[in-house]
Amino acid sequence: MHAHGGNPQAKPPVLVILGPTASGKSRLAMAVARRAGGEIISVDALKVYRGLDAGTAKPTAAERAEIPHHGIDIVDASQEYSVARFLEFVEPVLADIVARGRLPILDTTAPYYLRALIYGLDRGPAPQLDFRSAQDQRPLIDLYAELLSLDPPSAQRIGPGDRKRLTRALEIVKYGQRKPSEVPKWGAIRDDYRWSLTGISWPREVLYARVEARAQQMFDSGWLQEVRAALAAGGISRTAGLAHGYRRLQEHLQGVLTYAEAVALTKRDVRTFARKSMTFFRSFPKVQWLEVTSEVEIDRAAMYLSHEMKEMLKEAGVERPLVDLP
Repeated sequence: MHAHGGNPQAKPPVLVILGPTASGKSRLAMAVARRAGGEIISVDALKVYRGLDAGTAKPTAAERAEIPHHGIDIVDASQEYSVARFLEFVEPVLADIVARGRLPILDTTAPYYLRALIYGLDRGPAPQLDFRSAQDQRPLIDLYAELLSLDPPSAQRIGPGDRKRLTRALEIVKYGQRKPSEVPKWGAIRDDYRWSLTGISWPREVLYARVEARAQQMFDSGWLQEVRAALAAGGISRTAGLAHGYRRLQEHLQGVLTYAEAVALTKRDVRTFARKSMTFFRSFPKVQWLEVTSEVEIDRAAMYLSHEMKEMLKEAGVERPLVDLP
């Protein structure tokens, strides 16, 4: 891998693949990684957990042997994981992949993690606990009226019924640098890398069918036994336990749900999550969306995408060997 020519201003490219669970992101990531000399970073709040395999659709041993994968199996199921821990982990990994002249490919299921990585976290003022408990004593309608006078767009966006968000908005008005309505939803994208965002979009009903089939496959592959084993080994942390399926199966083991109810509710949960994460992904600026109806189309898109990424690598001064696939 030797640098030559290229544009000294051109930043190293990072390919980001977005989409809900079961959308074929991993298939696309693998295909591009093969052709363009890539390494895959999992941007996923669950694949980080060791021992939680059945319910997280991790890459197979064969896939991991073929293409380096990062961000999988890095903490125990009994540990908490957060966006801050993700950022701490991912920054040096990204820098290292780029330093070796390889292409980082972010296989992204967690929109919040991705947004924090490429746009930063706009945290606003720290929680003011005294202020919050004072607001808790006030009638909800007063909070709404006050916010309506101080920051009308925020009040209209939140509505009169959400105490938690009204309180936070008032807190930002009072203790922050600017009103909630003035904080841009998307700041400037960080410019140390050249971010290339591609999303996979299926017709909604087809996606739901894929998501449910994926969930069924997870139940069939011993998901319940896995939850039992994890609980026996060291327990399942709060953040791991919020995960689809893991929560319902624990409720089943506690006698709250029958197994059939746990399965049905999990399928509903994953459908809802697919819909919500798709809405969040759709709000990301500058995404090239692939509207697909079959996996053949994903494979075809991989060829174009690989070519595009190789061009960007070349512009950044990374010469790929000519033995790469077309």
